[in-house]
Amino acid sequence: MTEKLVAGQNVRFTIVREVLRQDDVDTVLRLMRQDPAARRGLKHAQEHRVRTLIIRSRGKRPWEQREKSSKLVRAVKGATWTMRWFPHIAPDVNAVARYLDVKPA
Repeated sequence: MTEKLVAGQNVRFTIVREVLRQDDVDTVLRLMRQDPAARRGLKHAQEHRVRTLIIRSRGKRPWEQREKSSKLVRAVKGATWTMRWFPHIAPDVNAVARYLDVKPA
């Protein structure tokens, strides 16, 4: 299916099976974070973490207490996202193709 897709075209992905291996979960999550809505949410959360950063003294030096990043996307069956297609992500999509349904948006 990925051979028919054109660079710059919007593509809708849907998870149709439970993602079992942790490596595949990581790949799917990386693809899901390319969705513009997820990107906006992650950017907003990052800006909030920077604004509310707590700096304490540790050994007479400033020490930043950093919060963990937000987990906005979940690789569960039925999750859907839309992203722009580029040929350099084809290996990632092909690696997890058994879990995904790919359709041009």
